[in-house]
Amino acid sequence: MSPAPAVRRPSALLRALVVAGAVAVAAPVVVLADLGTASAQEPAGTAVVGRLLQAWPEKAPGEEHAHAEAAAPLSWVETADGSVRVPTEDLAGVPAGATVELTVGADVRDEGTEEHGLEPAQRVLSTASVTPATTVAAVRRPVTNQVTIVLVAPAGTSPDAALVPADVAAVVDGTVADFWSEQTDGAVRFGVAASSGWLRTTAGCTDPTALWDEAADAVGFRPGPGKHLMLHLSSGTATQPGCSYALAEVGAGPSSGGRLYVRETLPSVIAHELGHNLGLSHSSGRQCDETVETGNCRTTGYRDFYDVMGVSWSQLGSLNALQAARLGVLPAGALRSLDVHDDAAPVVLAPTGTRTGTRALRLTDAEGTDYWLEYRTATGADAWLGRAASNPYRLETGVLLRREAEFPDTSVLLDGTPSASSGWDDDLQAALPVDVPVVLSGGDFTVTVRSTTADGAAVDVVPTTPAVAAAPPAPREEGAGRLLAADGDSADGGSTDGGSTGRGAAAPGHDAAVDVPAAAPGQLPVTVPSTPLPAAAGATRAPALAPAAGSTSTGSLLVVAAVAGIGLTGTALLALRRARLRTR
Repeated sequence: MSPAPAVRRPSALLRALVVAGAVAVAAPVVVLADLGTASAQEPAGTAVVGRLLQAWPEKAPGEEHAHAEAAAPLSWVETADGSVRVPTEDLAGVPAGATVELTVGADVRDEGTEEHGLEPAQRVLSTASVTPATTVAAVRRPVTNQVTIVLVAPAGTSPDAALVPADVAAVVDGTVADFWSEQTDGAVRFGVAASSGWLRTTAGCTDPTALWDEAADAVGFRPGPGKHLMLHLSSGTATQPGCSYALAEVGAGPSSGGRLYVRETLPSVIAHELGHNLGLSHSSGRQCDETVETGNCRTTGYRDFYDVMGVSWSQLGSLNALQAARLGVLPAGALRSLDVHDDAAPVVLAPTGTRTGTRALRLTDAEGTDYWLEYRTATGADAWLGRAASNPYRLETGVLLRREAEFPDTSVLLDGTPSASSGWDDDLQAALPVDVPVVLSGGDFTVTVRSTTADGAAVDVVPTTPAVAAAPPAPREEGAGRLLAADGDSADGGSTDGGSTGRGAAAPGHDAAVDVPAAAPGQLPVTVPSTPLPAAAGATRAPALAPAAGSTSTGSLLVVAAVAGIGLTGTALLALRRARLRTR
């Protein structure tokens, strides 16, 4: 059965490396008149109707407490007249992107006020209804996902003269588009629809919705299925309040479109953020003390260097099978599925990079949790695994094991050769060993890799049918962003009261509303020391940077890019993403 979730421990920061490289080219700058601020502070007792927007904040390098992870994402309700910030714990369990009807009360100074300089939030007194976001039908055109690029200098910053729209467009139309087309077998085809030169905005990063809206109005961007608005922010935003390295809405699917911003042209960062627009969350890593998934464990956000939805660095690799299945682009013929009631079976996995044959094995335990196995070799998109210069972290070829989880770590890479906790930070070797039985989910499965060759990996799977009087199912993996007590009971909570009046308009086109009760009073966040990621082989550790995780607007959740730095000649590479840890 699935192991219970663990207590979260604080974030570790991925290392940073900045490599400058640009050609000085003059570009026109558009300056907009003051359009006002798209935010609102409502009288206590006001009813608010709008979309729930959430964003994980990230602190800039060198800031005080830059290593500390936010206890929860920041939240806004985006209405027709602006956005109203609310404490995240007051809407615990409400999905980002949902249309909500609630009543707000008095101001409250929360983490957003104390740590990020935002205006006070407004307490949620009661929640009347929640309407989930809808899924958009697939777009059918030569380019399924059209990207509009705008270079933006938010309030308080200046344009970067050396960067022109063609520089950014070349990355999107080239490496990024090629990656997503290959990894989805042509189902997702990105292309630049339009690109615009530098635009000075009156909005800053503290309200990403206002920033996107102002840029959209300036260039005539209109949201729609498969349409993406991508802002490339000026380098000066690195020191501006509320500015993340990158933010992107998490959409409802490949055709939902969305908005994002980045501060660099590193292909893996742009591909990662567009992945959020497609509906994907993060690929993270889980380490346990000399075991694969039980005992003293931690989950570190973004610690999957094989996958584009993990840490962003110089390699993109292949989209892992779990994420491909979530996206709906894993072919039926590429997947073999077994559950605890099936007979023992030998399975041969083809290398992921070949894009042919059975490339994924899904094991579903007695509680419905899925485990995924795939075989990585130095071929195709994973050819870099066989080149020492391209693989400074010494990532292994072999069979990899992942477990599904919940936001923000929806894919969790398990360590097939677990080390003691004292060695976790420098251990990125995760492939399952050959001829060593690995027990999963408390005995629901025993997996043994029998052999690995260039053509495939032979894997034996022995399911164990559960007894009739099974123990109560353990909670499903919650991801690294949730604090849980050591015995598996949840330790986070919400807070609310009760009240009402009227404002705002909900967007049409949603499913039937579902009543949601107000959350119970919450507990204070817990902070613990950070844990560093390993340095590349033969390299010294670079200074730690703090990351961000996201935000959303029109029906989506924003998440920030993770970057692990590796010097690329002539490329601006900023490695930054903070890793979130959970331990039990």
